[in-house]
Amino acid sequence: MVCITSLIQAPIQSFLRPAMWLPGCNRLHSHTETWRSDSVGADSLLEDIVNSVPDLMESDITGATYVVNKVDEERGFVRIFAFTWANWLDVMEFTMRGNKIQARSFSSGFLPLSVPFAVIFNCVLFWMPFYDIKYNRARLDALREVMSADVISQDK
Repeated sequence: MVCITSLIQAPIQSFLRPAMWLPGCNRLHSHTETWRSDSVGADSLLEDIVNSVPDLMESDITGATYVVNKVDEERGFVRIFAFTWANWLDVMEFTMRGNKIQARSFSSGFLPLSVPFAVIFNCVLFWMPFYDIKYNRARLDALREVMSADVISQDK
């Protein structure tokens, strides 16, 4: 369950993304892949991503809650918020590049958003390294599996 402080702070945290400010350390808690499908085009894949969010939430054993934050069909962009059981905010972003999709998942800050003023504290603690135990990679893998289209990651 996502608490009210998390919902209020999430758009600001996803815009600032302090955990991604420090090059090198940000690789500890992020993952990027390039997806393609031989059966459908990239624009159909973006639609399939949005439609697969309920199935992803149902199949997630970690207790995460997924919220579709932004869908921009003109730019070919989708952003999904993944609130973990403790209300940490992980962000999943999908961008259409030609006939491929760049899929990216990352942790946005050191403290969970259930902490009041966590956005400010996370900006101060941007230098704090932490490891996501490959949850972001697993989240992208799980989404790919619940999608109706056959999606191939070219980065594996």
